Parts: sequence; C-alpha cells; structure tokens
Amino acid sequence: MQGQNRARTAAAIVFDSSLNGIGDVLALAMAAGLHSKQEIRLTSLSIARNNLKIASFCDLIARFYGPSLSIGMSEKGSAETSLPPMATTALAKQTPEGKPVYARTVERFIDTADSLALIRNALSAQQDQNTVVVLAGSSVNLLGVLALPNNRQLIQNKVRTLVIAGSPDPKLMEQWPSPIVVVGDEVGQAAPFPAASIEQDFTWAANHPLVDAYRAAGDMPYDVPSTAMAAILYAAHPEQNYFIVSGAGKQQKLALDPMQKDRVIEAYRQVLSAKPPEPRRNRGGNE
Repeated sequence: MQGQNRARTAAAIVFDSSLNGIGDVLALAMAAGLHSKQEIRLTSLSIARNNLKIASFCDLIARFYGPSLSIGMSEKGSAETSLPPMATTALAKQTPEGKPVYARTVERFIDTADSLALIRNALSAQQDQNTVVVLAGSSVNLLGVLALPNNRQLIQNKVRTLVIAGSPDPKLMEQWPSPIVVVGDEVGQAAPFPAASIEQDFTWAANHPLVDAYRAAGDMPYDVPSTAMAAILYAAHPEQNYFIVSGAGKQQKLALDPMQKDRVIEAYRQVLSAKPPEPRRNRGGNE
C-alpha cells in the first residue's frame, strides 16, 4: 500500500449501508478517511434507507473527512422521519452565531441521488475487476442494482469482491455473480473499537462529528463491535493479512487472526483520528 503507486493501484470502493448504529458510522468514517489518505477511491456512497436526515448525516461525516460525494438514498418503503441521537447531535450542533458546525449539502430529497443509478454508474466507470462492494445492512439497494437490465454482466465484469458485514441475505448470496466474503459479527466482537480512542485520539479537534455521534449513541465508556469497519479494512487492504480468509469457491468467510488484533485496532484508530486534509484551493485562492 506504500509508495508513489498507491493512488493508482487503490481499489474502487462502493459502500452501501443502512447506517443503523454507531458501528456503521465508524465504518463510513473509515471509508472516507482511507479515501482521503488515497488508500482507496470511494466511488459510491449510499444508504439502504429512505431517510433524508440520515442521508444528510452521512454527507456530513464524509465531508468532514474529505470526500465530497453524491449520497445515494433508497426509494424503497415509506419515508422515515425518526432520527437516532448519534445523528441528531451532529446535525443540530451550532456555532455561537447560530450556524451549523459541520458542513453538509443534503437538505432536500433533490440533493440526494438514486442509489441504484449511483451504484451502476460507479461500476461502469471503473476498470474490470477493480471494484470492491462493501455492504453493511439491508441488501435492498444491491438487489435493486442486480435487477436492472444487463447489470448482472456488468457486476461480473467490474466487481472483484462483495464484502458483507454481518448476517448475509440468502437471496443476495444466491444471486450475486462475483466472489463474496462474509465478515461475521464474531470478527467485530473480537476486535472492538475502544472508547479509549474517543477519549484520547481526538483531542486535537474542538468539534468532531464522530466524537459527538459516539458520545450520543451510548453511555460512555463503551466499546463498539467493529464488524463493518473490518469489512472496510479488508476491502481496502486484503494484502496486509489483517484477517484470515477461509472457504473455497465463490463464498468465503473472514476471521480475525488473534496475533493481528492489536494491529487491526491500531489501524482503526489511526484512520479515524487523523486530521482531515486541508481544502484544496485554486489559483485564485478560493476553495
């Protein structure tokens, strides 16, 4: 992963998540942070929910870490209005002047993208076998992409691996044409993200949305199973031997190498607590 060829060889990551809990938020921040470090190219970011506020929160987290991406949102089911405290806290935080502390651009439904079109276009733009799809949550978007005309062949050509965090959907497992790696909950439980990181690693930031979300999501201190984070880390760096891959054929399973536990947790901490890159400016001095 090191050297001047890093950006050229970085995998294209399609990340689709239900953003159901703080573990998924940590994984989103992990993906955005790895993108900013040029260790992956986050080419598509979507949520498997019809919830505008969750989409806005997703946009907020990604932008804080660097990437400015369209946010795909599922159109399946009735529009949700509920919002967990982890999202409410970051979205509502204001400066003394009454302005939002954290930048985001998703305020209306028109500010989001159709998840199916977003994922399909992201796949179409990549070289063959250079995309890894990471799923953390409902499979509604990926099944929808599969159902679009000619997309099965597109997926087979473009996707190197589908990495599923948590319990897989049997229908998706049966229909998905590329190799699949499942990251079971036992992986996340074996190497949880430590609350000590929130207390120690983010002191450089007066305001940090991940810290706000983490503190709002539960009674501190608490550790978080890192299942979705492990899926992102494996997708980004399968060559680093953080994990053990077992099984033969199309469907395989990920396990944590106990000897690598500290190294895995340190990788989480370093990426999540890194300072975001400075905004790029043009010659006129504007962002």
